Amino acid sequence: MGKAVGKVKDFIRQNNLLEDKARVVVGLSGGPDSVCLAHILHQLGYEVVATHCNFHLRGTESMRDEQFVEELCRQQGWTLHKTDFSTEQYAQEHKVSIEMAAREQRYDWFQNMMRETNAEAIAVGHHKDDNAETMLLNLVRGTGIKGLCGMQPKNGDVVRPLLCLTRQEILDYLQEKGNDYVTDHTNLEDNYARNKLRLNVMPLLESINQGALSNITSSIENLNEVQKVYRQAMDAAINACSHHTENGELHIIICKLLQHPSPISVLHELLSPFGFNKQQLKEMLSSLQESGKLFSANGRRLLIDREDIIVESLNYPAVQIHQEVLPVEQVHIQKGPRFAYLDASKLHGELTLRTPQTGDTFAPFGMKGKRRLLSDFLTDLKLNLFEKERQPLLMDGEEIAWVVGRRSSDLYRIDEHTKKVVVLKLA
Repeated sequence: MGKAVGKVKDFIRQNNLLEDKARVVVGLSGGPDSVCLAHILHQLGYEVVATHCNFHLRGTESMRDEQFVEELCRQQGWTLHKTDFSTEQYAQEHKVSIEMAAREQRYDWFQNMMRETNAEAIAVGHHKDDNAETMLLNLVRGTGIKGLCGMQPKNGDVVRPLLCLTRQEILDYLQEKGNDYVTDHTNLEDNYARNKLRLNVMPLLESINQGALSNITSSIENLNEVQKVYRQAMDAAINACSHHTENGELHIIICKLLQHPSPISVLHELLSPFGFNKQQLKEMLSSLQESGKLFSANGRRLLIDREDIIVESLNYPAVQIHQEVLPVEQVHIQKGPRFAYLDASKLHGELTLRTPQTGDTFAPFGMKGKRRLLSDFLTDLKLNLFEKERQPLLMDGEEIAWVVGRRSSDLYRIDEHTKKVVVLKLA
């Protein structure tokens, strides 16, 4: 067993990437990395299910790659599954870059192949150099500690057995074994960010320190260990200062957030998935005394409230009200916000639902018909802005009969003259 094969074998075992003799979907482009990956997995006793995607982006070169992969699989006896993609059309339809379009199409298809062939995992040929480039790309993009941890050996169904090898070790292995591969000429052009790093930055770093790649790899390993400690501390902080309500809102308790050594880190973990950026997080922290201030990102709003930072839900549950009319003598009053009882004779038409409008007034039960601005009533209940906006109102024409779940109107109260009662129950 050669040195490279031994390294990969140990790496697979140490990271629990694959079971012995597992069936594995291998992304086989025909380039050196994927060819090396397929050969080593085959040599280690895994069943290679080769997959090749033709994106038709490089003209005759794309067809050359496909034909090379077909011949390689025929020689090795590997099962080959091929597919074609209209990548440029996909990119236009989904408004993403060509690079992102190809990635999404490729991995979606790999997942399908994994299910169809009953494979254990999807193996791709990323190596140490790729990981160093990824780390540097994430560094200049400002993606935080997670980005600096680079690519993981295992991410869901995707495994990367070659992360223990350098690009040169892969080329040496192929030369030693006499295995051919094809070269993608676009990898030699520096018009992509990753190519610029590969062709220009990494050689410069190696000229400064010959151990640059090894040192970056070591830093990635160290940062992955740091990430474990960070993740544990951050999970504890998130559990301590935030929760989701029944209607799907995220509430971050301000006083508990500020007890953490790094409130902005907690906010980043909680809010970056919604699209809020670092500058917005800084503004939020400086605006905690400005109750009512709003921020927005990707169509979602965030509110600085009295005691909480609240992220608006995009899926508030629909209001359902059960309604029946009973003779007054059959009515058994149940107290609680889910119930309301209206004198049927005082209603003017069919009850309908709507949300608050500017200038709404109503006569809260118990105030003997005295009217109040609905906005003042809701403020007294200490509702946040999102709750006020979505507060369901049961309307009798233009009159509020029930501020649902809060208070019914005194105009419809049951009295000694009531014969029939509309019984309302919030589901």
